[in-house]
Amino acid sequence: MFEGKPIQEYDIDVIGSVCRNPIIADLFHHMKFMERRGSGLKKILNETAKFPGYSEQLKPEFYSTPTDFRMVLKNVNYDLLTTPQDNQQVTPQDNQRVSTEKKIMMYCKEPHSRKEIALHCGYKDVRYFSSSYLHPLMALGKLLMTIPDKPNSRN
Repeated sequence: MFEGKPIQEYDIDVIGSVCRNPIIADLFHHMKFMERRGSGLKKILNETAKFPGYSEQLKPEFYSTPTDFRMVLKNVNYDLLTTPQDNQQVTPQDNQRVSTEKKIMMYCKEPHSRKEIALHCGYKDVRYFSSSYLHPLMALGKLLMTIPDKPNSRN
């Protein structure tokens, strides 16, 4: 780790941008995965601060031990997952639900069958998928049937 001490003991703004593993850096440079050689920690902090919704509480956190390095990037869009009337804690299942609903909405810009939508979202059981995701979205008016006069149509 940097000078043999855990990264969390340093102020990231004063750590020099030094290439710490030249072999991997050279490989990544040749593969066009990186532009410059250095730690990139300041760039991570600066770029994260540009996101809408960013606050000091959402600043990335860096941790290290003698054998590993960990970086925690917090979700700057977290507040977008809840509505003002929600006072409950958002669970991983809620995040999964929001993610699946977004996936459905993006995919359904073009008409698709229930089965196609379910498969696109990784579900095999169309009946469960429809009752859990499609029906609630239709009830909210976020998703419309292609043939509303035939609600049992496979299309």
